[in-house]
Amino acid sequence: MDVSNDVQQPVDMVSYITKQLPKDLLQLIAVRDELAKRQGAMSAVEDANKLKEQAAAALETAKAEAAAMLADAQTALDAAKAAKKALDAREKELSAQENAFNTDSEKTAKDQAARDQSLQVRELAVTERETELDAAAATLNAAQKALDARVTAFQDKVAALTA
Repeated sequence: MDVSNDVQQPVDMVSYITKQLPKDLLQLIAVRDELAKRQGAMSAVEDANKLKEQAAAALETAKAEAAAMLADAQTALDAAKAAKKALDAREKELSAQENAFNTDSEKTAKDQAARDQSLQVRELAVTERETELDAAAATLNAAQKALDARVTAFQDKVAALTA
C-alpha cells in the first residue's frame, strides 16, 4: 500500500477508503492479532524457560537432598546391620548359656533325686533302728526291773542271813 503515491498514478481516496481501506484494516487487525499471539507465545516461552531453570535448580536441590538422605539411610542401614550382628552373637551366647543351664539343671535335678532317694533309705533305716532301740530299751527296762527285783530279793536274803 503506497499512500504517498510517489511512483504511481494518483490514488482516488474515496475509492481507496471505500474499497481498499477495510481490507487493509482487516489485514492490520489480523497482523495485530498474530503479533499478540506471537507476543503471548514469546511470553510463554520466556515463562517456560524460567520454569525450566527453576525446575533444574529444584532438581539439583532434590538430587542433593536425595544423596544426603541416601547417605543417611546407608549409615542407618550399616548401623542396623552391625546391631543385628551383635544381637545375633548375643542370642547365640544366651542360647549357649541357656543350654548349659538346662544341662546343669537336669544334672542337679537327677543328683537331687538320688539324694532324696538315699535320704529316704537312710530315714527308713533310722526309723527301723529307732524301733529296734525302743524294743531294746523296753527289754532293758524289763531286765533292769527284774534285776532290781532280784537284787532286792538277794539283799533281803543277805539281810535275813546276817540278822
